[in-house]
Amino acid sequence: MRFDDRLLTVLKQPAEDRHDAAVRWRQLVDLVARAGANSTSSTVPEALVAIRNEARRVEEPLRAAAARAVAALPLPFGLLEYFASDSLTVGAPVLAAANLDSGQWSVLHSAADAETRAFIETLHPEIAGQSRDAAARMVPLPNTAAPLAGKEPETPHAYMPPSLHQVVERIEERRRLRAAQQSSGNVPAVAPAEAPALFRWECGPSGEIAWVEGAPRGGLIGRSLAKPIEGDGDRIDQEVVRAFTMRAPFRDGLLKVAFGGSASGEWKISGVPAFDPTDGRFAGYRGVALRERRGAAPDAEPAAETLPDVLADPASLRELVHEIKTPLNAIIGFAEIIEGQYLGPADRGYRNRAYEIVRQARLLLTAIDDLDFAAKLHAASGGRRERVDLASLLDRESGQLREIAAERDVHVDILSSRFDVPVTVEPELVDRLLFRLFGALADLAESGEGMQLSVEIASDDAGIMISRPNALRGLSDAELFGSASDVARGGFMLRLARGLARIAGGDLVPRRDALALVFPRA
Repeated sequence: MRFDDRLLTVLKQPAEDRHDAAVRWRQLVDLVARAGANSTSSTVPEALVAIRNEARRVEEPLRAAAARAVAALPLPFGLLEYFASDSLTVGAPVLAAANLDSGQWSVLHSAADAETRAFIETLHPEIAGQSRDAAARMVPLPNTAAPLAGKEPETPHAYMPPSLHQVVERIEERRRLRAAQQSSGNVPAVAPAEAPALFRWECGPSGEIAWVEGAPRGGLIGRSLAKPIEGDGDRIDQEVVRAFTMRAPFRDGLLKVAFGGSASGEWKISGVPAFDPTDGRFAGYRGVALRERRGAAPDAEPAAETLPDVLADPASLRELVHEIKTPLNAIIGFAEIIEGQYLGPADRGYRNRAYEIVRQARLLLTAIDDLDFAAKLHAASGGRRERVDLASLLDRESGQLREIAAERDVHVDILSSRFDVPVTVEPELVDRLLFRLFGALADLAESGEGMQLSVEIASDDAGIMISRPNALRGLSDAELFGSASDVARGGFMLRLARGLARIAGGDLVPRRDALALVFPRA
């Protein structure tokens, strides 16, 4: 059968339900991906239209599996355009393996969403300067020329996608600011103009600060971070000078400003090196400086009971979530290429390591998605708590819970309650929590093991009890919620469920032979 005939046969297949649609979609992707010399066939555009139009009927994990299966092939450009327009979770392996010229990458870049564009820019930094979207996200890089007296120098612009280290620095910066706000009575992150508590800065390759935001510029512009400051009471940490020489990041170095007006005093300064994306040349540093307020403890860890305050600024949290997801999806995409040997044979040891990277990165992605979900709900509700009847919830979801148990060869007994059990919590969040926790515990159960779900009622709260699988029986609280490395025993997923429960105003409480998702009674 000729290529066109095969493609037309698949296009004419009926796809009335989701299963048939997914099968036909997968066949179309596979045929177009393997078109080779037939990629100019007049039937291929018709197939590409069907692939785009029917993708919404195919679940994301199935689309991602199809992308991984064809990533190593020389794909027709139209198919690459589709994968670039899909989510980064789907398109990452295909985009990472593609070999295109700059013009083709620009076309894919324009077809992608913001997350996928950032991924393409990470792979090909030169694309950033060719895009209108990249121009809109430009950030200033300092000019190397000496600043004019009393005037901040003009600064050229170039887009630089955040590295993993920069993302970590941003997380740490936000954590310190949040702790400082809590310790000083929720003061704003940017202090009054007469006594700034934070400023952002950038310097050129020579080390002189050339750009400042958040503090008076006159007392800071022109100060050097590349050599020790002597005299007049000014001071810069030797560690900062040493890091500048090595082009290395630095954190919480001491900067003392003696005669800088309201910027005078001691600052903890942190920075990361910047490099020109076009030729890799060192372009200077960018960073942030913090000043402790009287009575503040910026480095104190927030207590567990303050966890709901992570949603005090949901917009910033959601922005940070998306910054983290881009490099994390890149890691997953590259690891999947190694694991699947899409670009050629790979040693078994490397494939095993790549598999573990993918597995743990997906766990982190799950946690990040849950935080994003919680922030979205919190922003939509304005911080108000809704009411949920746990008894009705358990009855309503019993069918899906039994399906999860059957997939893992676990027997589940769901006990109904004769009474209404209303609690105060967002319905979508408790729904997600129930499935997340039950799935994690069922994964730990042995084949044929039995589990039980029921509703418990106390004086001030109520919850859903899920029996512990044999693997978790007899473990202490510390062993249940073990270290981050204890993924195999489910510690990570249990900590994630507990954190989400606390964000929702409840908790995950260990019982003798069970775990209870508890929430305040309504």
